[in-house]
Amino acid sequence: MHWFVLRCSPGKEIALQQSIQTRFGVECFVPIERKRQHDNHGRFVWRERCALSSYIFVRTEKEVFYTIPKTITSVHAMMRMEEGFWHLVIVNDKAMSDFIRVSGNKEERAVYLDPAKLHFKKGDRVRVIGGSFTGVEGYFMQIGGKHEKRVVIQLDQFIAVSTAAIPAALVEKI
Repeated sequence: MHWFVLRCSPGKEIALQQSIQTRFGVECFVPIERKRQHDNHGRFVWRERCALSSYIFVRTEKEVFYTIPKTITSVHAMMRMEEGFWHLVIVNDKAMSDFIRVSGNKEERAVYLDPAKLHFKKGDRVRVIGGSFTGVEGYFMQIGGKHEKRVVIQLDQFIAVSTAAIPAALVEKI
């Protein structure tokens, strides 16, 4: 079993996730974020919405995965070009597990980043050794101010998610 990535229309992720889980009996993940917004009366309220527009992560066998876009026409398999050929985007279990731990944690605010704008140096790979993200592996980098440090988990060159600020003492180099 592998984690595959589906693309869909923005705003349809959660409904399609439920449909896929019901029809195919597979595990799906859509990262949800809580956003503080004004309601109609001008008060602040917390609303949940899809944090990663247009992406649904599906864990299944390749044969079952191929039937999903054929059955549900509003989703498409995420592909990438490698050596002149198109290949499915497959995310390994460890990376996906870390991604779910970081982006699925409602107490900690995750920041979603475009990997094309991230510049990792060789040797920056780290593991969190304390706190709610213990065991998560990623890249150590600085985002924002000089005192705000985050661990970034990158999934296969197409998306990255950053943890909330983590003290440097809770991070070890791998």
